[in-house]
Amino acid sequence: MSTVESRAPVGLDREETSRRNFLKTAAWTGAALSAMGIGGFGVAVRRAEAQGEYKSYWGLGDAAILQFAYQLELLEGTFYDEGVNAGLFKDAFLAQIAAIRDHEMAHADAIAKTLGQLGTEVPATPQFTFPNGSFGDAATFLKLAATFEPVGIGAYQGAAPALESKDILAAAISIHNAECQHRCAINILNLVNPPNDLAFEEALPLQKVQAAVKPFGITG
Repeated sequence: MSTVESRAPVGLDREETSRRNFLKTAAWTGAALSAMGIGGFGVAVRRAEAQGEYKSYWGLGDAAILQFAYQLELLEGTFYDEGVNAGLFKDAFLAQIAAIRDHEMAHADAIAKTLGQLGTEVPATPQFTFPNGSFGDAATFLKLAATFEPVGIGAYQGAAPALESKDILAAAISIHNAECQHRCAINILNLVNPPNDLAFEEALPLQKVQAAVKPFGITG
């Protein structure tokens, strides 16, 4: 079982790391130039216009959206807690994974409190399942973490237009922003360069989020 410690994220040799960083930076730069070539803000405008369609996909009502979000936060919090307890990380790396875990659990607690204020049932904790080997080494764990974070980000962004309460919307945006920070933190540990590698986040429809998390035990 490998352990990440000191300041050497997931052991890649220097030459391979440099090559991958160059390719990723080149791809990112090319995408940015391509976007500018078709009118600069064209991508942003199209994505903003597309947000409206997600209201129909997420038209569950505020309480049902929060119930689903609660389960998503528990899934992520449980995943990071398993990572902390597996002994895969040390020092600053362990502190980072533990901080993300605490954030996810704080999100779940806040959502549960809001559901209580709405007089709505807080869902039971699902029986989460993770792929075999998910906590066997740091590289595998971080690879899976890199798939979790975009789903959480996309879920909040996709659901936002459907939320009726402005207070709940403000809280959801706050959580969305924290999830974006988590994605960047995981990118750093995965040696993604630059770690903040997206100019625009992707909103996800409900069906896509449900399909993404179903294998882990969320069926709602």
